[in-house]
Order: sequence, then structure tokens, then C-alpha cells
Amino acid sequence: MTDRRAQTLLDLRAARLFDRLDDQQLAGIAAIARLVLLPAERTLFLQGDPAAAFYLLAEGRLKVFKLLRDGRTATIRHVEAGQTFAEAALFHEEYPSSTETMSDCRLYRFDTQEVLRLLLAEPQVAVNLLAAMAHLLGLLNRRVEELLLPVPARLARYLLTLADAQLEPPAGRPAAGGGPASPRVVKLPTSKRELAARLGTVPETLSRTFDRLKRAQVIRMSGDHQLIEILSFEKLHRLAQE
Repeated sequence: MTDRRAQTLLDLRAARLFDRLDDQQLAGIAAIARLVLLPAERTLFLQGDPAAAFYLLAEGRLKVFKLLRDGRTATIRHVEAGQTFAEAALFHEEYPSSTETMSDCRLYRFDTQEVLRLLLAEPQVAVNLLAAMAHLLGLLNRRVEELLLPVPARLARYLLTLADAQLEPPAGRPAAGGGPASPRVVKLPTSKRELAARLGTVPETLSRTFDRLKRAQVIRMSGDHQLIEILSFEKLHRLAQE
């Protein structure tokens, strides 16, 4: 039991939502955290389900998506370890979107009524939660803006974001000290079908867009399409602005 409590505290401390709390405040959060283990490709909740809790992803990866009226799905975000999601459950009666695990996941569930009582007692937690929701609102605004762009621009922006996350030093800049050029190969963290949903398009259109970027010598792809070498960051930036 002691080991589990210690692991819970470590997981909570690693989350942005809780990283400014002192030990006593963190212990209060840990007391209402409920461990959830889910294998890959499992649903945690569906759009329209009663909103009873929000979650922290401690390990693994999952997606948050919406079911559209025409039957298609649109991925809103990919949740990584250390991030919270479904915070809207605190203020809504139903979940506005669905989730599905993309790998085996270890999560913590926080009952909405218990959290609301905690927010009244711990103002710092309330401030952190507001900051997390403001960040999410900014993310959703960017997603709406992206969906108004042509698919090549959406893909270019995605690849640039991926490069920023995976490559050191930052993409497109020479290495410090005048050394060799920065790495240019990124790895797609998801399938092309899931990436198409993330970009708000269909797999066939995404494949044609990749082919267009290859013909324009913007990128080169491995045989299994998992590794992408960015041949021209300049061209990729121009595409992202179209």
C-alpha cells in the first residue's frame, strides 16, 4: 500500500496541473485519486455519457475525439503522460467528446464532486485547473483554425510541431558551436488513419498529400511510412502558411 501511495504521489507531482502544490496539498489530491488500468483500444467514456470524473494520464497514450453528424470521427487531441483531460466534467453534465486508449494506459480518476469540494478548500488547485482549461481552450481554438486550412498546410504544421518535439536542437537551426546540421528525421507516433482523423481528413487524401510533399522534395519517407526525413524546413514553413 505504501509503495502504491508513493507511486501515486510521484505521478501527481509529474502532472502540470499539480506541480505547484506543496506536499500537504498533493496528499489531499492523492486521497481522492483512483487508479485505472486500461489496455490499448479501449474506451474510457463516450460523447454524451454522464460526466462523472476527470482524469490524469500517468502512463501510455490516448486520444480525445468527437463523433460527427456524418458518422466520421475527428480527433481533438492526443493526450500524453502527465496531462489531464476531461476537465469539463467539473462544469457539464455530459462529456462533450469520447476517448480511446492508443496503448496500454495507467490513469487516475478524480470524481467531480470530490474535486469540487477540494477546490473550495485549496485555491491553488483551482487556479491550476483554470490555467489547464485555458490552455485547452487555446488548443481547441488552434484546432478550429487549422481545420479551415488546406490539408497540405495542416500536415505541414503537424510535421513542424512533431519536429519541434522530437528534434534537438530545434528544427531548422544549426547545431550549437557550428557543428553538423540538426537532425531531420521524425517518427510518426500514430497510424496514418489516426493521423488523418487528427488532421480532419480521410486516409486517401492524406496519402495524396504525402505524395505531393515527396514530389516537391519537401520530405522523404521510409518504406513503412513511419520515419519522415524533412528535406526542406523552408518549404515546409511556406506550406504551413498557405
